[in-house]
Amino acid sequence: MLQLSLFDPNPTPTRPVTQGSADVIYADASAILARPTGRLADLDFVINPYQGCTFACTYCYAAFFVAEEEQRERWGQWVRVKTNAIAKLRNSRHDLRGRTVLMSSATDPYQPIEAKLELTRSLLPILADRGAHLAVLSRSPLVTRDIDLFKSFDHINITISITTDDDAIRRRFEPQCASIDRRFEALQELAEAGLRTRINVAPLLPLRDTAGFAERILDSGVSRVHINTFHESSGPFASGTRPPALKIARELGWTESRRDRVQEELRNHLNRGGRRLAAA
Repeated sequence: MLQLSLFDPNPTPTRPVTQGSADVIYADASAILARPTGRLADLDFVINPYQGCTFACTYCYAAFFVAEEEQRERWGQWVRVKTNAIAKLRNSRHDLRGRTVLMSSATDPYQPIEAKLELTRSLLPILADRGAHLAVLSRSPLVTRDIDLFKSFDHINITISITTDDDAIRRRFEPQCASIDRRFEALQELAEAGLRTRINVAPLLPLRDTAGFAERILDSGVSRVHINTFHESSGPFASGTRPPALKIARELGWTESRRDRVQEELRNHLNRGGRRLAAA
């Protein structure tokens, strides 16, 4: 479990200040549970143990929510650890019993620093004890580490993001992320543990074999697939696809019309036979 000394106000020799080439920043948060808005408004709460993410996905919309311009420009090169997250959750007066909590909406709760700090892992027993219905969203195989704790929830679903079937494409858009095979292996391990799983294909990236990708998704046994494509930001601090991803997309000829066509093809493959696996 988490070494609580890592979150003491004064730095300790065991508290990492870098993750690879990225900076690790430690700071208290004003709150740990938030009410979601926009496309997540049907959920009750979101919880983000970290701000920022060293997976450095070129398209990540979460950069739009960072107030400091310098940190928006350095997205992927830093992560802020919410040092009081455990205390904030323990002391929260929100009634979580039967409420759906998403972990996470603007960071990856299983990004590389989590392997060292176990902050996400330390929050799970608190959420389970308070009767929360948990929804986990990650692109990291590290999620399988916490299968033992996931089993303590009465209601839980775990979504893994897999945005393409081509690792060459994955490396262009998601340079620090695990391979496609490792993510499907994580899904299999979760399913074998009796946990409900989903796949997030968002944003949809170029595919090598649309029908083959759909078949692999169907074989994974997931209960639902969410598919979405790039979208432009509609204003300051509104989420959208970041410029680096749009630049790569232009280089690859991944145009809006092509994205829409492939998205429709993928939906049709997934929904054949009346399964309706692909969510709108």
